[in-house]
Order: sequence, then structure tokens, then C-alpha cells
Amino acid sequence: MNRLLKLTSALCGFVIAFEGHAAADEAPPSLDLVMTPHAANDGGYIDVSMTIEAPKLAAGEGLVRLPLTLVGIPSARYDGDALTASDAKGDLPLTQEEEPPTPQGVYRRWVVTRATEGDVTVTYKAPPREVTAATNNGPLFDLRAEAGGFAGAGVGFIATPVKEGPYSVSLKWDMSDAPEGSFGAWSLGEGDVERVAPASALSFSYYAAGPLKRYPPRGEDSKFGLYWLAEPPFDPAALAGRIEKLYEAMSSFFDEDQSAYRVFIRQNPYKGRGGSALAGSFMFGYNKEDAPTIDDLQSLLAHEMAHNWPAMQGEHGLTAWYSEGTAEFYSLMLAYRAGLITTDKYLEEINQRASGYYSNPYRALSNEEAAQKFWTDPIAQTVPYGRGFMYLVQTDAAIRAKTKGKRSLDDIVLEMRRRQNSGEAFGIPEWLDLVGEEIGDREAKKQFEGMTSGELLVADDHRFAPCFEVVPEPARPFVLGFARSSLNDDRIVRGLEPGSEAARLGVREGDKIVDVKGMEEARRDNAAEITLTISRPDGDVEVTYLPRGAEVEGYAWARADKASGKACKF
Repeated sequence: MNRLLKLTSALCGFVIAFEGHAAADEAPPSLDLVMTPHAANDGGYIDVSMTIEAPKLAAGEGLVRLPLTLVGIPSARYDGDALTASDAKGDLPLTQEEEPPTPQGVYRRWVVTRATEGDVTVTYKAPPREVTAATNNGPLFDLRAEAGGFAGAGVGFIATPVKEGPYSVSLKWDMSDAPEGSFGAWSLGEGDVERVAPASALSFSYYAAGPLKRYPPRGEDSKFGLYWLAEPPFDPAALAGRIEKLYEAMSSFFDEDQSAYRVFIRQNPYKGRGGSALAGSFMFGYNKEDAPTIDDLQSLLAHEMAHNWPAMQGEHGLTAWYSEGTAEFYSLMLAYRAGLITTDKYLEEINQRASGYYSNPYRALSNEEAAQKFWTDPIAQTVPYGRGFMYLVQTDAAIRAKTKGKRSLDDIVLEMRRRQNSGEAFGIPEWLDLVGEEIGDREAKKQFEGMTSGELLVADDHRFAPCFEVVPEPARPFVLGFARSSLNDDRIVRGLEPGSEAARLGVREGDKIVDVKGMEEARRDNAAEITLTISRPDGDVEVTYLPRGAEVEGYAWARADKASGKACKF
């Protein structure tokens, strides 16, 4: 059975409430951001100028900040004097310091060495990240150059104020050195934009500029926008229609107005596709050789869009089961209810989630243990996806059984969302209280602790009855055979596992890997092999093997023999 491993941002549930409101008699300070793209054959750069209205900083206070890396993705950094500042007195000397590291990464902070006077202007040139076919797939935060333009998240290249704000933000695009017809788009608006927003909204949102293509065409009134630079191997208009229908179904379910929503597309030079959701938008990347179809992208698009709504307070590693699990659950459920996928396709998709869960080599780790591996192993990043999905299916079934079908998971998730919108607490304690009211506190706690501790979650035999039934489906965990970090920069094999297929077929500790073929396919397909090209003193050798371990307990859903279409109402 194929397994679906979408490497999406582990921060993709971080969808910001970006509107800020100052007191009626106190307008937020202004923040004027001017970005000037300069495209070139070698990638070019973006000139960035940001003027902050009278920040009134004392010597030693932080002016702006930018991560050096975030969830394994490097930023533009601005080492040395690449970032400069000035105020009413002239040049404003800065020093750099690193903030305490977090599980997601390390931030660099630029600190003023004297008190500021008046407005402060920060300037720098933002270079696009250089990527190749050997670059590891990951969250789509870095700034990239493509087809005469640029695309990326602010967190990859915009140094934002240390003071969160909110600010009266004015974003202006200077296209004087861009190809004819170029324009800029931001998650929060197209062209020049004025918004009241916190500093974090500048970071956790997407930007694209250059000779962008757009659907619907520019000039047509629409809250929805799809943007791309290089021509994709699928029909963007047809894709946009699919996304719009998904968005209508999801916003209707969550009973929220359809605010503006933007989707950005970019090509990857490496194998693999994935997406990352941020404020009112998401970006997805694809590999041209992989040539995904719109049907191939359906699940990814729906997952990223679903992140626009459910969220849970708390440390990411402990709550990712909810953000990723609800995205997995409702991306399928709402698409099915809206008639965008068939019953057979729904069955195929839920079984891909089940297979991904049972074949994950880290499935027995606790949430906390898995979180410690998130940023070093992309397989660990998928733990919350399958685990969250399976747990939510069990929870839904338990609620429906206890209430004789009068209540469901929908009621709990919508209440969590209501609390989030109203400023009430919406963390794990609130989740347990809500589920406990439906199935009993003791049972709610038992199921939750089993999930968080890494106990095996057996596929529920009731949630999809009588349409589907559960059948045993042993799984073979994905086992690379050596440390995943061996495929990073120096590509030296480390942590070779004795007895693994890699070791049995000739991979050695300390081998230099010069090429990897079939990695993405092997993650998706239990029967797909990978081929390593290894450089040794006596010449290159190829090692081909199946990166799978011994069979473990697993389950799947199957269409019940006598189930009619009327039975398949989920």
C-alpha cells in the first residue's frame, strides 16, 4: 500500500490573527516597508528598506531580529555589516547577539549601541537562497529566485522589529528594476498594501514579486488569488477552482466569513513536494519532473487550507497532534462532504494516513520524544499527522457512540475554535474537559494519555461502519539504515545500523554519498527501493535496497461487502 508522506511545515498551524487594534485615541506607530526586486541570472536580490516611527530605544535594546535557521531552513542571516541602520542623528551603530535557542531554531538580534532619536531606518540586500537537486525538502520559508522573480516567507529574509507592535504597516513595491509587467503580492494584500499588523505578521506571511502570473487575472474582483512565476505542469485555473471550492466548504463548516485568501506556487529543483500555511495563505512547492496532477495535489492543498482554522495553545511538540491531526481529518472529511472526492478516494486517503502512522519508525515515541527529533529527521515530523488523525477518529467514534449519534468530534473542534476566537483558553486542559463531558473524564484521560505516550492506536471499527470495516494490514517501517543527518551537507554515512538492509547490501560507516535516487518514492511506497551512489577510493559504487524494517502490527479500512452508497455518509 502506498503511504503519503507530505513534508510540510511543522509550523504550518501557526496562522496569525494579524489585525491589531490600538486604542481609539492612539494610532499605532508607522512601519514603512519598501522592497525593490533586482532579478539577475545569478538570482539577484531584493533591496529592503524599513522605517520604524520613533521606536525610542535605549542603548542596549534590540532593534530588529531574524532567525539564523527556523525548523532547519536557513535565512538570509545578514552577517557582518550586511544590515545597517540610521536615525535622525545619522548612522546608528549596531551589535549582534543570539537569542536563547528554541526547538525551532535560533534568532539573531541587532542591538542599538546608543539611544535612538526620531525614526529609524533599517536597510539591507536580501539574497535568495541557493538550492539544487541535492537540497533537502523542507518548510517553504526561504527566499527563492525563480523565472525573473522572487518568492518566500518574511521569516526567511525580513528582519522585523523586536517590539511586537502593532504597527500601521505600509508595504510598497518598487518595480523600477523588475521585468515589464511585474508586481508584488503579500499574504495580506496585492500591490502596495496598508494594514494594521504586529511585527510577527511581517515574518509569518508570504511575499512574491516579479513577472507573476495570477488567477483570476489582475483587475478581476476576487478575494482569492493564486500566484506563480514559472509555468507549472498542471492547469493553474483548474487548480484555483478546486481550491476555491475547498475554501468555501471549510469556511462554511467553521462558520467564518470568507476573508481574502492567497496561494503561492513555486518549483523545487529537488524531488518532493509539500506546503506550508501562514497568515491567510499557503505556499506549495513541486518538482517539475514529478509533474503532479491536480488530483495528486488535492490532499496537500486541503491539508494546508485546513490549518487556517483549528489550533491549540501550548508548546508545538505537545500540541502538533491537534494542529496536524485536525488538518488531516477535516481536509478529507470536508472535501468528502462537499462532494470533491469520491467514497473510494476517501477510503484510499484515510488508509494512506493509517499506513503512514503504522509504518512510522517513531510511532512508539511519546509526543515529547518525537518532538525532539522533529528538526533533524523529516520522518519524525510526520508523527503528529498519523497519530493525530488516528486519535481523532477514535475520539469521534467514542463521542458518537456515547451520545447515540447526537454529538461528534465536530462539536468539540468547533467549540475549541470558538474559544480561540473569543480569547478564551484553548489548550490541552480545555480539550480534555470538553471530551470528558462527552465520554467521561476517566475515558477521555485514558485515551489521551495512551496517544501522547506512544501506545499503539488500533484503527476504530465503528466510525466508518457500515461502509468500511477494519482489517489487519501489517506494516514495514521506513528504515534508512543510518542517521538521517548523513544526507545533509557533507553526506557522510554515520550511525550505520547493523542488520539493516543498507548495511546488509554494502553501505559502510564513513561512506561518502554523492547521489540519492528514489528517496521520495520510497517514503510514499512500501515497495519502492532507493539507490545510493557512493564514492570510494577505488571508484564509485551503487547500492540499491529497500529501506524498510521487519513487519509490525498495522490495520486498514476496507469497503464492507454489502455496504451501499447510502451507508457511506460521514
